Amino acid sequence: MILQHLSVINYRNLRAVDLDFSRNVNCLVGANGMGKSNVLDAIYCLSFCRGFASAQDALNVHHEEDFFLLNGVYETEAGHTMRVSCALKRGGRKRLKVDEKDVKRLSEHMGRIPMVIIAPTDSELINGGSEERRRFMDTVIMQYNPPYLDALMRYDRALKQRNTLLKQEAEPDAAVMDVLETMMSEAAHHIYEERCRFVNEFRPLFLDLYRRLSGQSREVVDMTYESHVSRGDLLPQLQSGRERERIVGYTLHGIHKDELTLSLGGFGVKREASQGQQKTYFIAMKLAQFVFLRNKGEQRTPLLLLDDIFDKLDEQRVARIIDYVSSEDFGQIFITDTKRDHLDRILSATQKDYKLFTVTDGDVQDA
Repeated sequence: MILQHLSVINYRNLRAVDLDFSRNVNCLVGANGMGKSNVLDAIYCLSFCRGFASAQDALNVHHEEDFFLLNGVYETEAGHTMRVSCALKRGGRKRLKVDEKDVKRLSEHMGRIPMVIIAPTDSELINGGSEERRRFMDTVIMQYNPPYLDALMRYDRALKQRNTLLKQEAEPDAAVMDVLETMMSEAAHHIYEERCRFVNEFRPLFLDLYRRLSGQSREVVDMTYESHVSRGDLLPQLQSGRERERIVGYTLHGIHKDELTLSLGGFGVKREASQGQQKTYFIAMKLAQFVFLRNKGEQRTPLLLLDDIFDKLDEQRVARIIDYVSSEDFGQIFITDTKRDHLDRILSATQKDYKLFTVTDGDVQDA
């Protein structure tokens, strides 16, 4: 998949931007707060129908305007042109269109434009709660398995309804609880199986990438998937937990409590790793995500977005990352950085076509 052209109106600090991209490497340079990450955010939104910087759509509308509009022109792996637009008016519903046709359900679009983004906020994969690591698994799986997103949504709806019943003063209707718990159990079974399958296939890719980027064969890293469903069917666990969960007011068992445990040298990576090791860890996870998605059938080379990732990495690790992403294994890449020298090193290392842009106060120009 290649993004040929992007037009942006009123998206965050980008008032009016029209960009033609290289089909290989695209670099954006500018000081912090100028808007280079917002360009990547707009590209991300066309894939996932939401920004990566903020989950609140209203925050993506320029503060002086009433709407935003994004348009992307893509070349598919089969050589066809595809046009994708995403628009939001304050107080209204977000609209996503592909080739001028409305997309009714998000699961219809998810994975149409496969993408991996690596950003400083990915440190939350290590330092954040378990929900961050579940989101990581889910974001990968839903890009190649549309029914997975539907199962997640069914589970989440039933979970919210069950929690509402658990919080009320009156005793919940047992028949309603039975229905909700059955729905949760059925969806959880599908989610658990797909997460297990993903981790089993993903883990060796991650281990290889970490060794390659760190240059340290002695650093032993690993990841382990843990779930209540590994004990067996979720339904009896939910049924037996009702009395206690009425006391605490929320559901204690289920795939919403799953954990992807990350380790270094047999201990939690958050406790054990230096800043450089932590950053190498999550960059390896995200690059392994790229390889995983690329390998999922034909015509699935994702777009790769690298947002200010070189800070706090030593020169050797920066060099290894640059060498790796400059290889022929990657398709179209978008890179932002505050330092022109980092980008110059990347461009000098690649034999591919490239474009360089400067970003100043939301204005993006060819360098």
